[in-house]
Amino acid sequence: MKDYGHEFADIFYYTPNEFEKLGGLWPLRTGHNIAKANYSVGPRVIECFSFHFVLNGTVTLSSLGETITLTKGSMFCLFPDVKHSYWVTQYDPDSPLQMHWLAFNGEQAELLVKRLGITEHRPYLRNRLTTELTNQLKACMERMKTPQKDGDLQLQMKLYQLFELLSRPLPEVLEDKDWLKACLQYMETHYAEGITVTDIAQLTGMHRSHLSSRFKHSFGMSPREYLIKLRMERAEEMLHNRTLSITEISLSLGYSDLYTFSRAFSTYYGMSPSHYRSTPNKMLNR
Repeated sequence: MKDYGHEFADIFYYTPNEFEKLGGLWPLRTGHNIAKANYSVGPRVIECFSFHFVLNGTVTLSSLGETITLTKGSMFCLFPDVKHSYWVTQYDPDSPLQMHWLAFNGEQAELLVKRLGITEHRPYLRNRLTTELTNQLKACMERMKTPQKDGDLQLQMKLYQLFELLSRPLPEVLEDKDWLKACLQYMETHYAEGITVTDIAQLTGMHRSHLSSRFKHSFGMSPREYLIKLRMERAEEMLHNRTLSITEISLSLGYSDLYTFSRAFSTYYGMSPSHYRSTPNKMLNR
């Protein structure tokens, strides 16, 4: 990816031929990015339609006096000659804003966009980015960046398929109890594999800070604290097994080295793993 100052991005420009312009829809440019902390675009206008899909993170869009925050899985549309701006909502270096965009035009473009329920005054959809749609976007980008002889028909077909995918009913949004249950199951299954809160946020499609806030409200501890609790309780059990060294236990619980594990154990229990193993009473400060 090229460094553009406020983002890292791959951008590909496409020039439709005369045959494509006889049709109702043709692409103009596409790309994907990883935003930096200072990422901001506009205020500006463009000459075409442009779909932007949020692959990760959170973006804020301002258009026609309305401001909306969109999270992973959402998409928004920029309309021709409509002033807009958008920027990274809350920069997280561990989970930065990433987007994929596709600009297009044609006599059918406006009609196709509005068939999706997208208008100038409500230029976005939530929970639209499925695996199938992501693959379709990648396929369009590959066709646009490496044009092939007689590939224009395939590209037009892929564009219309993209609109068909977007027109499908929204997937059901998880209720609180469902995503909380999913979080717990994920952590309890994979806590020993070095997973992070960022991994859990990606699972739910939430921003990391929002996830932590809602999780703590429900369970009285943050996701990070719950992961530590699971690892430490398992560490206590494993220390009873004299066939395992403390280094082997640390690696079995997803820690990168003995020092990191020992520090976490001492912080949680008030004594080192080796001290615990040699203490007959096993009295721990929790």
